[in-house]
Amino acid sequence: MKTVPPSTPLQAQSSRRTFLRAGAAMAAGVTAGLSLPALAQAKPVTLKAVIQHRNGESYKKWLWLQEQVKARTQGQVEIEVTTIGELGLGGTEMLRVLKSGVIDMAEILPGYVAGDFPLIEACDLPGISTSMAQSRQLYDAWTENVVSKNEAAMGGKIIGSFCWSTMFMYTKFPLDSLEAFKGRKIRVFAPAQARFLTALGAEPVSMTTADVYPSLQRGVIDGGITGTEHVKASSLWEVTKYMTNVNIPPMGSYVVIGTRGLAKVPAELRGIFTGIYKELSDLGWKLGADNDQLGYAYALEKGMVLTKVSKPEWVPQLTRISKEDILPWWAGRAGARAKPAFNEFLAPVVGFKLS
Repeated sequence: MKTVPPSTPLQAQSSRRTFLRAGAAMAAGVTAGLSLPALAQAKPVTLKAVIQHRNGESYKKWLWLQEQVKARTQGQVEIEVTTIGELGLGGTEMLRVLKSGVIDMAEILPGYVAGDFPLIEACDLPGISTSMAQSRQLYDAWTENVVSKNEAAMGGKIIGSFCWSTMFMYTKFPLDSLEAFKGRKIRVFAPAQARFLTALGAEPVSMTTADVYPSLQRGVIDGGITGTEHVKASSLWEVTKYMTNVNIPPMGSYVVIGTRGLAKVPAELRGIFTGIYKELSDLGWKLGADNDQLGYAYALEKGMVLTKVSKPEWVPQLTRISKEDILPWWAGRAGARAKPAFNEFLAPVVGFKLS
């Protein structure tokens, strides 16, 4: 699998230095034993959050979270948001950056960080889910019983899950059959997606969302996997014609507050973050569904050929790849806990076990 490094403009490098320097200074203060409650009397505690982007409906959860945290802490805690693009990051390093204490909160995309924590990717494996409702069930079960119990790997506490949107295949060429993938260069953002496309005869190319449009425009890739919000947000209708469902599930993610970030919050206020999970998650998954409806409408308005549901004649082959290739491969790289955890917590939802 090829990897295209993210673009890092000079402005992004400068923004990154300023943002991370401030975070590092606060982290150093905590390490030195400074009294955060005492500091909070002089000014609010500002938690630095790094998100993927501000595109689509999903960003609204951060506006809600900023308002709720400020109100529920009576102004003692605030959240400052910046994007990975503004910092010149790619997204794959988020767990490491969060653990360092340089940032306080982050959006964690399982496919992006699966190289550091393979167990996290279970709910986003191609073929595992056929609807957003089923994906939410999977995320709730996996989060409660597996991911949230791995705070050391996550670098902090999960305070919510959310869904970006349903993942589609955007291509310049018509997908009349799965044979059309052979020899095509396709953008992916997760190891399991790369495996999936390889099984279909394509050449996976890993790159950030920001690089998808120019890569399609220049012919570096022939298509790519991404969410419905990017029909408009990334103007994909200008560089692709076909938007096709190939059984890649709606992409969920997590909002995490780092262990060091939570330590900056006065002790009596920390329960606000640990108790907001259901509200934040309900909103986050609703916004993902909103992204879908807006994306479908915009794609049709711009004349794209939209295939909302995977073609019935494709399903047997796609299911076979998932069951016989993707899932066993994931279990092998995720370690000894993967198979029994999948069979206990996810198999009742998806209807089959890992043998």
